[in-house]
Amino acid sequence: MNTRIFGMLMILLGAGIIGWYFFANQVDLPVPEPVGIPAVEPPQPVAEPAVPSEPSPPRHPLAAPVAPAELPFPEGLDQADAYLRQRLPELGVKADLLRLLELNHFIEKLVLIIDKLPEQSLPRSLLPVVPPKPGFRTTTGSSGQLVISGRNAARYTSYVQLAEAIPDAALLKLYRGLYPLFQQAYVDLGHPDGYFNDRLIEVLDHLLQTPEPSGAIPLLPHVTRFKYLDESLEALSVGQKTLLRMGNDNARRIKARLQSLRQGLLEAG
Repeated sequence: MNTRIFGMLMILLGAGIIGWYFFANQVDLPVPEPVGIPAVEPPQPVAEPAVPSEPSPPRHPLAAPVAPAELPFPEGLDQADAYLRQRLPELGVKADLLRLLELNHFIEKLVLIIDKLPEQSLPRSLLPVVPPKPGFRTTTGSSGQLVISGRNAARYTSYVQLAEAIPDAALLKLYRGLYPLFQQAYVDLGHPDGYFNDRLIEVLDHLLQTPEPSGAIPLLPHVTRFKYLDESLEALSVGQKTLLRMGNDNARRIKARLQSLRQGLLEAG
């Protein structure tokens, strides 16, 4: 093999190795600039200065809420539990009903649970009330189908009494007086531009739409719990399912209270 042929083979082999290297590593070869023509940088767009947007006003403004500085205690959420322990008995809530409340970060837990009621699940460890006892009751219906027991409603009697214990006027006054704490807890939950009062009315409207099935509600065993045989009921939120488990009579009493409070909130707005 003469020197010229050997040299051509080496050039081709070298070109092949270089091409394989850049292809395998997905490296772009630089494009040379045309001789005699200087590179021109394209003009860069000038960014407009950001204009801070004004927060949207509340849809349902609360009438004459107190300012944080006017709270009955200066420490804010840290002292809310102690204040409620003192104030609720003064409003006529009996001791046996007060024991149903978890007055430990109560406002923060209440705001969290209210915000989550329209969803499919909620953090039970953060409930602001003691869970009802005994456990969920089921029975076998006339057709042999598993259904919610009629005795299950009795588990919620005390909670319904608690919901009805404080007159609307006193409860709304307490809510307006402590509203800065509810709003603070809502912002801390991750809603810096939202208003808790708007969310509260939205959730009340959601709960008031809970259906009232006639007759026993069929169930299906599901893992360690139960699910509704009726898919439309199974698709309801955790808040609406709670009203179903209470039974229609209890649910109607709770809905009546929710409707009354909603009306009071709107009249106060």
